[in-house]
Amino acid sequence: MRRNRESVYAFFTDARRLVDCLEDPHTVEVQDATHFTGTVTTGVAFIRGVFRLSGEYTVLERPGRVVAKLHGTGLGSGLDATIATGLEESNGITTVRWTAELTFSGPVATVGERVVRGAVDKKTQSLFDRARERLESPSA
Repeated sequence: MRRNRESVYAFFTDARRLVDCLEDPHTVEVQDATHFTGTVTTGVAFIRGVFRLSGEYTVLERPGRVVAKLHGTGLGSGLDATIATGLEESNGITTVRWTAELTFSGPVATVGERVVRGAVDKKTQSLFDRARERLESPSA
């Protein structure tokens, strides 16, 4: 990203700005600097509906590392996720490296690991692509 690491860190620690990068319809409410809740209307394979999410930033190491934990429920299913983001800067360009660990339960988990994992990987990649677009836009 053509941004310094501090501005990218600020973006990734602002739950509203980050969640707004989701393609799926969503809401977000920030409780404080490290906690947020919201909803996401999404689907995997033939299962579609609203998931209620709660999130917490568990690691905030300015300006190089952010870790968030999410818990979601909906459609009789559950989701627990840990998303870790590392930021490295060179010559005013920040590289974002991320990992996501996900655990599903309920009907979503029975769809099949490969189908679920593929859909979630696609949605996660889209979130980071949209974050990059917003950070690189002149109005960011």
